[in-house]
Amino acid sequence: MLPSYLYETLPYGYMTAGAAAVVFTPGYVAALSGAILILAGALVWILRSDHRRGDRQKFYLKAGGLPFWLYEMQPFAYVIAGLLCWQLTQNQFVYPFALIFIVVGAQIFFMRSSQRKHQVPQAQRMSHL
Repeated sequence: MLPSYLYETLPYGYMTAGAAAVVFTPGYVAALSGAILILAGALVWILRSDHRRGDRQKFYLKAGGLPFWLYEMQPFAYVIAGLLCWQLTQNQFVYPFALIFIVVGAQIFFMRSSQRKHQVPQAQRMSHL
């Protein structure tokens, strides 16, 4: 079993490794692999966040009628789009738009994570018979 500090940081590690793969490794295959790694980290983060959510009724009112996965993947899609625009284009006029995508995605992510009411995960204690 993984220690809790490692378990809790895994989604962020996936997303960081994916972003590093997109930004620092040239080529379309590396960009696609990095984007998939970012999506894997986002999926783990979303599943954990949804499981720990204490305000489920309020969430469905805030989503504005969007499907659950579309609403939850929105900030990650912005960041991935920005990173891919940054890496895969040779046109310098695209860079400001890529930066805007990244900043907007990060802003939505941090706003949502600060507004969530999570239940604190409790360590399961094994009792010996």
